[in-house]
Amino acid sequence: MTYRSIWHGDGGRHVLLRSSLTLDGPCRDGRLTCASSGPFQLYINGMRVAGAPGGAATETPLWYPRHVSGAWDAGPHELVVVADGGPDEGERWFAVHGELTASASGTTAFTVESGLHWHALELPPAPTGTLADERFSALEDPRTEGRTWEGVVTVDATADDEVPVSQERQIEAREFAAFEETEADADLTFSPARVSRHGKFVHRDGLLAGPAPAASLQTAAGGAFTFVLDFGRIVTGVVNLRLRDGHAGIVDIGLATTWGRHEHRLRYVCGSGRQDWFSLHTVRARYAVVHLSGFDEECQFERLAICERSVPVDASAVAELGPGFDSTWAQAPATLRADRLDTYHLTPPPQACDWLGMTASTWNDAARTGHTDTARATLLGRTPDPAGAPASAFPLCLEAYHLWSGDEETAQRLLAAAVASATASLDLQGSTQGLAECAAGAAAAARICRRSGRSEEAGRCAERLQELVAAIETRWREDRALYVDDVEGEVASQFTQALVLVADAVPADRLPRMAAALRSGTPVADLRQAYFLAHGLWGAGQDRRALDVVKNQWLRIADREGLTWRDKRGSEAGLLAPGPDYLLTRWLLGVVPLEPGFRRTTFRPSFHLLPQAQGEMVTPAGPIRVSWRAEDPDEDGRTTITLETEGDGVTDLVVNRGDRRHPTLSVNGEAVWRNEKIYPNPSVQEIAADEDAVILVFDRPGTWSVTLE
Repeated sequence: MTYRSIWHGDGGRHVLLRSSLTLDGPCRDGRLTCASSGPFQLYINGMRVAGAPGGAATETPLWYPRHVSGAWDAGPHELVVVADGGPDEGERWFAVHGELTASASGTTAFTVESGLHWHALELPPAPTGTLADERFSALEDPRTEGRTWEGVVTVDATADDEVPVSQERQIEAREFAAFEETEADADLTFSPARVSRHGKFVHRDGLLAGPAPAASLQTAAGGAFTFVLDFGRIVTGVVNLRLRDGHAGIVDIGLATTWGRHEHRLRYVCGSGRQDWFSLHTVRARYAVVHLSGFDEECQFERLAICERSVPVDASAVAELGPGFDSTWAQAPATLRADRLDTYHLTPPPQACDWLGMTASTWNDAARTGHTDTARATLLGRTPDPAGAPASAFPLCLEAYHLWSGDEETAQRLLAAAVASATASLDLQGSTQGLAECAAGAAAAARICRRSGRSEEAGRCAERLQELVAAIETRWREDRALYVDDVEGEVASQFTQALVLVADAVPADRLPRMAAALRSGTPVADLRQAYFLAHGLWGAGQDRRALDVVKNQWLRIADREGLTWRDKRGSEAGLLAPGPDYLLTRWLLGVVPLEPGFRRTTFRPSFHLLPQAQGEMVTPAGPIRVSWRAEDPDEDGRTTITLETEGDGVTDLVVNRGDRRHPTLSVNGEAVWRNEKIYPNPSVQEIAADEDAVILVFDRPGTWSVTLE
């Protein structure tokens, strides 16, 4: 590749970049891979073919591969990029490489690369006083003013890695939540005040999902139209406006995840003819408040949609856990798709990355689909700066990715950042939640280092962990049997207890009292907090209390209206609202990787909680199928467990003793453990036992029926 990163010579923030294409034969599709310091949209002959958030989504630049399609015949064509280079002057750039594929014999593919043969125009700044976060005026488009394209300059910048290929779909509103004729100078409001100006607006249903004629409008002097579109769920993507005519008309849009509060504003000033505009910046919204003014000429308003982008994933795990769990398990695809953009788009820059939330997304996606590519892109794109503030849960997210993917190269590449994050300077007088999150990160970093044979770094992380656990211990209140949130406060929230449990910072003899006292703590505020409360309780052996959290937080609302858990819990619209997918597979189905890539797997069926269950997990080592059925204890009390593996890894089947002091275990009809003695069997590589469980180790693929009596 000979591409060069380029930008406008004056370094302005908002620019147009252009290259001419001359094809010697027809092309109908291709693949273009772009990277940029900020968001961009790419057009061929005025038709958008690709777009991405660039540096607005990640601190470290990433390549965005896009499959493109169109009808490009032999002859000249124009490629134009509209880009926002980001706020940092001197660090703005765009790059592209790829090709358009020849669709006729005897012709060759056309290579597309950025370089000095491109040209640039700077877009004008928004007028002073404009409230919009993003504005585009077709009337001020420098291309319509006949301005001369200028040469570009090359920039010493590039991206090292790429995101997974995503797909886009247009999401249109489901209904009008409000519609009124209003004053032209009225503000964007969810409750527009009606006036009668005798403007025209027909076929307004053309703006909703489903077949309908295009809406047509014309405002009266001093009048406008204001309406609220409800998309029915929270949608993440870029806004797409499609209009015809309406010269000098102004479209103001306020976007909101919850009713009554704008979080993002756009303004588009119309030109003449057909217009198909896409915003640059990714937005998240359920509602769009639209104010149309200045449409002295009739305008065909064909579309207002949000172009939603998501990485498609076909594979899916199976978990049949009994009554009450089916509808909960069914929510996963929509929830994961909503969060799985090119990266997990939860708290984009300049906000600090929510690595604890990213860990939940990584766990859920991997457990539900086996997909880890989005987690990899997120880790690479948002790797914390060693000189910055501690990214406390970054090592925890890296460990989750490493275990579920088996990607040693990326784990080693990011290990230094994980160690730096785990050992960074920290105020030990800070919140207990912050200390516990850092402790969980330090423990994860130490484990990754040990797996990699990096004993010196593992020791440093372990030392920091001890220091953090000691600081957390000062927050314990014996009279309440809980940890307080702050060094001088007396509030003890359930989320604080959750993170202390996740960090494994609670002495074993203290766990029962702490678990019993949890009800007196400030309740968890959202599903993110509930997720780690359940995970922490399960990890501490408080299985039934953890299951109660899952039932109260997820099973109870599974049948509410809404496609995603965020939609079902509307009060959490701006927060991560994960499902319990990983919790169900990890703690109920009992399948989890012990070594990266499922080279070693633990299967610990929870028949003390569920009398029967079955499932299939998607792993890099091949599918793992498990099931069990506990018979009536009043009869023979027998439990039958089935394990089927196809990969070459090792599987540890951990069978809880329960109330059986001296259980008997048989594999495929032959006893292997009876009266606390081992009976050798060629199917079982190793047998171990302690007072809680008997462990059978299988070191090759196969199907085993294990009977517990």
